[in-house]
Formats: sequence, structure tokens, C-alpha cells
Amino acid sequence: MPQQPHVIYILSDEHFGGAMGHMGDANVRTPNMDRMAAEGVSFERAYANCPVCTPSRGTIFSGRHAHAGPVQFFFDVFKASAPSTATMLRAAGYHTAYFGKWHCGVVHDQEPALVRERREEYTRWPHRTPEYHRAGFQDWYGFEINNAPFKGFYYHQDEANPRWMDGYQTDVLTDLAIKYLEAYDREQPLFLVLSVEPPHFPLEAPEAFERFDPDALETPPNFADSAEMRAQLATYYAMVENLDWNIGRLVGALDGLPDFRDNRLTVYFSDHGDYMGARGAINRKEHPHENSVRIPTIFHWPEQIPAQGRRDGLLFSLVDMLPTTLGLLGLEAPGHCQGRDFSDALRGEQDFSGPEAVLLEMSGIPRWTLDSLDWRGLVTSRWKYAFYETGHELLFDLEDDPFEMANLAEVDAETCAAMRGKLLELLAGSREPYFDVLIENGAPLQGPALDVGESRRQGNLAPIWPELVRRLES
Repeated sequence: MPQQPHVIYILSDEHFGGAMGHMGDANVRTPNMDRMAAEGVSFERAYANCPVCTPSRGTIFSGRHAHAGPVQFFFDVFKASAPSTATMLRAAGYHTAYFGKWHCGVVHDQEPALVRERREEYTRWPHRTPEYHRAGFQDWYGFEINNAPFKGFYYHQDEANPRWMDGYQTDVLTDLAIKYLEAYDREQPLFLVLSVEPPHFPLEAPEAFERFDPDALETPPNFADSAEMRAQLATYYAMVENLDWNIGRLVGALDGLPDFRDNRLTVYFSDHGDYMGARGAINRKEHPHENSVRIPTIFHWPEQIPAQGRRDGLLFSLVDMLPTTLGLLGLEAPGHCQGRDFSDALRGEQDFSGPEAVLLEMSGIPRWTLDSLDWRGLVTSRWKYAFYETGHELLFDLEDDPFEMANLAEVDAETCAAMRGKLLELLAGSREPYFDVLIENGAPLQGPALDVGESRRQGNLAPIWPELVRRLES
């Protein structure tokens, strides 16, 4: 048995951190997530620093904020020689394997001939990830983007053409990972990532999990109530419960393998959240509200991480994942990591002092609509603040207004100025390339902008409507 523990990451996509039983959601049943939390640690205040897929995943595996890391914008690629969790663990003697969604390696001409010939059979981004954009992962069962839970495909090792998944994506990828684990016979400890898209859109779940009565769902005060929104939320919960069931299957398989049973660190987390009907949006993230940036983060390591259950108050974020993983393994994080090592907190130190504020951002958002804007922000134990590229600001008092119903930016000038100053401090320490200029020297906007687009996306989430955007009247 390897002296160092095996490390298993279970990474989902678009799972809001509040949507678990042990976090108080009355609708959803997540017994396996809840058990991992009860036997380990679940951070109640865990955040995605950049709540959109590609840059968030770059932050996870580089330990750097998106704007200053190897994956700086949506559809960027993990730079070919960038250090990563995989390269660092390989240097420490680990073997590495990746299963599922990567989304950090789309090179636009990397569609194999078979895909080009049958292009109508594949989804929008069927690209093969070039080996040197895989961040050092050795065994590869990955894909860039499916966005089709029942029509998925993946690339196997160095094969040129993709293989189809026969079944629901989360189920099939879990099967693949279990089969791999059962056959694993290397002397090296293993670092394995199982990365699934659900509950990311499109909202589709196996029929056996569609148990929810939409009309009976309990919803928060910022929920935009409608029959359509409730139906979508019901399926979102079904996808979460399917994910939980598959986590149970994976953990059960690990418990049945002698080399993995008592010597593994397992972490479950998501790359960002989802609005889940809040503010009129679902299948959305990209903005600084809690539904978008709060994520599940559960660490489980029997006999090494004492059972603490839900740990409230500490501000953990994805930039901390790499240094914390290294810290738990007794490895030193390199100086270029921008996150904090939370391993002492996980080992039970109650006096552990986390950061006073977490840097949040949107870096290089695709301009799908005029609601797509870059911003920088922060969250503290009480306050949420964001500064948009348009010069507009958000300020929420999370103690008095946990559902972020009232923007205080224009009525609490003193706190807004203090948070703005704190944000500039955080940016100064993180190689901010430009937002400091916008915050301190931004020019007045010319507007309003005439929106001639056809999109009617749910939830106008950027705080500029309607003063700066007007619709073209037909």
C-alpha cells in the first residue's frame, strides 16, 4: 500500500452550495454528501472565485486567480507548460488520471476527421484535448464539453476519435472510474479526478430520479415563481440526487478495495453554483450573487480529518484547493500559489484564522448578451461587494439580507467606499491587469445601448438595467 494517501476529486458543474441536505435544503435528499460531511468537513462558506466553467477550473488546478493564472478567460486553454495539481503530485510520486469534463483545452481545429464527417451527430464542442493542454494528467478519459447528459462522448487516452457513452453521463463516468480503480495495481498513490457535467444544463435526469412535485418545492424569497421555473428546479434537484447516488456508488467501491479503503483523501466540490430560479434565472451563473458563487466543498479522510461536520464561518474558495490538498499531504505549496492552506482547519484546529475576504471575479466572460460583463468583487463574513466594468457597484449585507434583495451601493456610501478600497488591496496583491484602472479612473459611459439581440435570457443579472440598455421595439 502506498504510504501517501490516494487522492480522489469528485468535481461537479453548477451545483449551488446550499442545495444539500446538511446545508438545510428541505427539498433535496443527499445522504452520501451528508455522510461525507458528517464524517469529515463541509465548508458552509465555500466560494468559486470566478463562477464560470473554464477560468474556474483553471483556478482549481493552478492555485491562482483566473485573471493571473494559466486559464484567464472562457475557452482559454490550460497553458502547455503551466504547473498544476497533477504535475505537482506527479513530482511527489503520484500517478494521475482524469475522467469527464475538462473544458480547459478547446483548440478549434482539433476535431478529428470522424467528427467532421458526422458533425451533426455531435454537440457544439466535440474537440479532442491536445495532450499538452491536459495539465499533466496521464490517463485520460476526458472531453471538453458535452452539454448532453444522455448523448455523451469522451476521448480515451491517446486515441484520435471519441467513444460514445451508453447511458446517462454521471452514471457512465462513475462506472468508468470504478472500473479503473478496481484494476489499479500501480505501487504509486493515485490522484484521480471524476468530473461530471450534471447538474449543469441542459436539465435532464434519469426518469427514476424525477420524483419531485414542482408545486410542493420550498423556494426562497428571491425565487421568480412560475410553473416553468418550478418544473426546471424539480429536474435540477433530480440531477443533484442522481449525482449524490453516484457519489455513494464511488465511495462504496473505494470502501471495497483494500488499497483504497483506509488510505484515501476524497474531496467533493463544484466549479460554481447556479441561480436555481433566484432572480428569475436558472442555468445561469457568471455574476456575484450567492447562488452563483457559493459551492459545496466537502473533505473526507478517515482518521486524518476528524469528524467536524458542517463548519460555518470560514471563507474557503477554489484558489485554496491546491495549497490545501498539498498541505494535507505534507507537501509545501509553491510560492506562485495565491490561495491559503486550510489543512490545519481540516485537521481540527478551531483557532484557524481564514482570510478576512475572498476575491471574486468574472474574467473574460463570453459576450453572449449585453448582460455578460466582467467584474471584480469580494465577500467577507458580512458583506458582498462587486464593481462592474460599467462602473456600477453591488453591495449586499449578507447578515441582514442573505438573499441579496437590496443593493446598498448607493445608500451606504461609507461601507461601499471601504469595500472598494479593500477590493483594490486584494487586486494589488493578485497581479490585477486592469480593473484597478477602471475602479479609480473609469470614464463616464455613453448610453443607453440599443439591444438588437434576439436573446431573452432569464434574469437580467448585471446591475445596469434599464438605464444603459434599451430594447429595439418591433
